[in-house]
Amino acid sequence: MTTADAPEPPAASCPTAASRLTGFIVAGLLVAILCAFAAVVRCDFIDLDDRSHVLENPLVRAGLSWTGVKAAFTTPHASLWVPLTWLSFMTDVLLFGLNPGAMHAVNLALHATAAVLLFLALRRMTGRLWESAFVAALFGLHPINVESVAWVAERKNVLCAVFWMLTLLIYARYCERPGIRRFLPVVAAFALALLAKPLAVTLPCVLLLLDFWPLRRHLRTPWLRLIAEKIPLVALVAFAAWMQMRAVHIRGQAVSLELVSPAVRLSNAVTSYAIYLGDLVWPARLGVFYPHPMKVEALAATLAVLFLGGLSVIAWRQRKRRPYLFVGWCWFLGTLVPMIGLVQAGSQARADRFTYIAQIGIFVALVWMLAPLLKRRALVVSASSVLVVLAVLTARQITCWTDSITLFCHTLQVTRPNARVEALAGNAFARSGDYAAAASHYQQALRLLPDVDETWNEFGAALTRLGRDADAAKAFAEAVAHEPESTTARYNLASTLTRLGRREEAIAQFRAVVGAMPDFGRAQFHLGRLLAEKGERDEAREHLRAAVQLLPGDAEVSGAFAGLN
Repeated sequence: MTTADAPEPPAASCPTAASRLTGFIVAGLLVAILCAFAAVVRCDFIDLDDRSHVLENPLVRAGLSWTGVKAAFTTPHASLWVPLTWLSFMTDVLLFGLNPGAMHAVNLALHATAAVLLFLALRRMTGRLWESAFVAALFGLHPINVESVAWVAERKNVLCAVFWMLTLLIYARYCERPGIRRFLPVVAAFALALLAKPLAVTLPCVLLLLDFWPLRRHLRTPWLRLIAEKIPLVALVAFAAWMQMRAVHIRGQAVSLELVSPAVRLSNAVTSYAIYLGDLVWPARLGVFYPHPMKVEALAATLAVLFLGGLSVIAWRQRKRRPYLFVGWCWFLGTLVPMIGLVQAGSQARADRFTYIAQIGIFVALVWMLAPLLKRRALVVSASSVLVVLAVLTARQITCWTDSITLFCHTLQVTRPNARVEALAGNAFARSGDYAAAASHYQQALRLLPDVDETWNEFGAALTRLGRDADAAKAFAEAVAHEPESTTARYNLASTLTRLGRREEAIAQFRAVVGAMPDFGRAQFHLGRLLAEKGERDEAREHLRAAVQLLPGDAEVSGAFAGLN
């Protein structure tokens, strides 16, 4: 064992002094993280997943109840099986209502807790106090983690991280004196991590890495036994993975190989690994959504393979002399595998939140590598400077998450061209009442990606608000052309055609809507009224009668029906 790998001597000869120093470090971590992220409590909900996860999720809006608890575990929501996350949101609603500030405060508390647990786990496993503290501080203060804290929907990320780190801490305790009774808490903590987010599926592999270093269990226990020890955890992984794949396929979120080929996925994966490393070192252009290239980027992928391959060779060759390099590098590569895009869900190329756990491996490798090279005073100055810079960058990054408009406009500045975020910005401006800005963003989105029916429909709605019915009709017609089964677009087109006086065309569209959705009361009413104006009173009466039954309290509908009798 080299000097760099040996456990650190006690911080003080007296255990009480050592405990006191650990307590000061924990307090310092909490204060630093809370100060850096303090502005997050002023952030609003984001019009991206916050609606499906919280604002428009009936399970969450109902608050905490036995019925809700059952539904959280048995029914996937928003393409996710994350029952513990749903329970946490339901508890928030019970305590605070739909309060974005309170929900962000909970996210921040969970993030800070995860950082503290990471410090305690590393401290217990390695015996190194300051290195463990620095890794935890890097994790706690890095601006790439703003997305996981400032986005309410990413509660699943920070909640999973808490139980991930708790599993590490309990596992360190178990390894000191292995036994079934001491292993059961490891299984329980791991199960909670999986219930928060399936991201934790890679944790058993990380535990095997930690068996190699710093725990060095392989020196006294055969590898086969160490692997067999993880079988209960692997069984939980299999169940959680099955539940998550079921949730994805129920909502049809998995992207077909026909849309994104294996070659494109592999190209994007290797370049994403390299970009993630760059963002950890230089977090200057962080956004909420990075568009998928949808084609093989041969040069970038080749350079990334050479870069990653070179680092992998170095880590492998140093596995005996500097095992922390091997463990940290494998931690980074392995924990990103479920989110790297080989199985594509969604249209993003990558996401900052995907590095939330993976980055810890890089921090461990760098900190343990650099620590022996610096004198203690230089180390303290350098570490403090890095942490101050990260805290400042984090505080600045949080201002980009103040609200949807601010976030999407910032993302467009750092990721253009970006059709998806152009459309999201259009939605945000439309909700604020600025329909001119909304129409401009929709137009940009359609210029980049013209075959998205939802964007055409929203573009038409914005044009309608601006009084441009002729242009709106063209937009709605494009929406219908791209998705003929969209009753919303057809209804909007029919309504616009009615205002333009194009009655026959409007009737045809309303007929299509009613044929697809007979219980659409407003469509039945408008079709009946147009037919009555045309003189087809018998058919008009049938549609108006249906409208009265579907909209019993609507005076306008009742009056129109009465006028035909």
